[in-house]
Amino acid sequence: MRLGEYDLLIIWGWEYDADFVQLLLRACARRNVRAFVCDLEHLEVLPHWLERGELRASVVLDRVWDWGDDYMRHVPAVKRFVPHRINEYELVEQAWNKVAMHMAVIAHGLHAPYLIALPAYDQQPVLPPPDLSPLGGRFSAKPAHGGGSGVLQPLTTWHEVLERRKEWPDDETILQAWVEPRVLGTQQRRAWFRVFYACGSTFLCWADDRTHVHDVVTPEEEQRHQLSVLRGMTQQIAGLCGLNLFSTEIALDEHNLWQVCDYVNEPCDYRLKSKTPNGVPDDIVASIADRIAGWAARRSKRGAARAA
Repeated sequence: MRLGEYDLLIIWGWEYDADFVQLLLRACARRNVRAFVCDLEHLEVLPHWLERGELRASVVLDRVWDWGDDYMRHVPAVKRFVPHRINEYELVEQAWNKVAMHMAVIAHGLHAPYLIALPAYDQQPVLPPPDLSPLGGRFSAKPAHGGGSGVLQPLTTWHEVLERRKEWPDDETILQAWVEPRVLGTQQRRAWFRVFYACGSTFLCWADDRTHVHDVVTPEEEQRHQLSVLRGMTQQIAGLCGLNLFSTEIALDEHNLWQVCDYVNEPCDYRLKSKTPNGVPDDIVASIADRIAGWAARRSKRGAARAA
C-alpha cells in the first residue's frame, strides 16, 4: 500500500459496498482524481498515518464511522487533517433525528405526514395512550434515529405501538400517519419515489413502498407525470440538512399532495440492482460516483491550483 498525497480518501468496510467503491475508483480515474482506499484492515492505523503526515488527502468519504465504537476512532484525526468531507459528521448526526428533520421540513413549506413522538421505552416503559386520531386510523412506527428494515406494515392499535417500541428500547419512537400513494399511468405505478442527491445533482427512482424495488424515472415519465417537482423538493431538503450525499423518500398521496415520508437517509445503500433485486439502478450509482469524484476534484489541492 503506497502512502503519500491523494485527492480523495475512501474509507469503507461493508462487503456490499465493493461494487460502489469500484465504480467510484473508475470515476476518479476518468477525472484524474487520485484516490486512496482504506479498508477495515487498515482502519486502526489510519489515524497514525494522518498524524505523521504519511498519508495526506484533500477530501474524505467515510462509509464506516456510523457503525460506532471502534469504527469511529479515526474520526478526530480525519477531522483534523483532512480539510473537506463529502458529508460533515455532525450534520449527518443531526439528519438522523427524524423529529428534528420533520419540524425543519414543515417549517420550510414542505408537507410531511402527521407525526407523534414517544419517549424511549428504557426512559418510560409505562406510557399512557395519546390521542391517535390525528394519524387517521393507520400509521407506521419507527425509531426516531434509526433506519427501518424490510417493508413496513401499517399499525392500527395502541397495543401494537407498545410492542413495537420495545424493538428499539433506547430510542424514541415516532408514529407517522400512513401514506397511501396514488397510482399513476397505464403501468399502474405507485407514486412513491426515492430521490438520490449527490453533490448538487438529483436522480429520481420509482421506489415501490410495498416491494422496495427501484426503477429509474425516465425523462418521458418525468414529463408525463410532472415529476420535476421532486428535484426542487430534494434541493430544498439538501439546503436544510447541509449534506452533499443522501436520499429522501417522497410520495404523491391520494389527495394529490406531495409528502416527504422519509426525510434524509445517510449513509445510503448503494448495492447495484444488477446484483440484488431491491438495489439501486446501476446507472444511477455510477452517476453518483461520478459526482463524488467531481466534487473531490474541485476541492483537491491540484483543483484549487488550476482554479487559481
